[in-house]
Amino acid sequence: MAKLFLTTLPTEAELQKLADFPNVDPLSMHSHILLRKLSSDFETNLESFFAQYNLSTGRFTLLLILKNAPNGLMPSEMAQKVGVTQATISGLINSLEKAELVKREVHERDGRSFVIRLTEKGVQLFESITPVYYGRVNQFWSSFNENEKRSLGLLFGRMIEGIGIIGSK
Repeated sequence: MAKLFLTTLPTEAELQKLADFPNVDPLSMHSHILLRKLSSDFETNLESFFAQYNLSTGRFTLLLILKNAPNGLMPSEMAQKVGVTQATISGLINSLEKAELVKREVHERDGRSFVIRLTEKGVQLFESITPVYYGRVNQFWSSFNENEKRSLGLLFGRMIEGIGIIGSK
């Protein structure tokens, strides 16, 4: 499903008009809209970056965790590390395997199971992407000083702790 977002963001003053609704804090709504815009644009730009390498953010994330697991990982371990179902992992593994970036090998202790490992092609692709990717991440954050980055880290941590409130029933 396409992710839709406002192209013109309302100002705090425009959001003040919502104060007629019960329990609306215009400043909270403004912060919420800005965060959603940032999240949406961030995800769109990440996907655009990785698409240049015929990857998605999900596929890159699996390359990253496999690069840090030289003995390979079982699909269930991969799913647990990234917080998705095994069905989702299976689809990502299949696409990475088709692109010859990963391979399945029989588990050394359990012949019924298998582990996923990076191929040499997968290692080369990962190692060619990361300097560019990390350079862009550094460039993005370069306009923030150390104290601002630490403050944002603390604020983001608090947001992560409370995010469940949005989706709760």
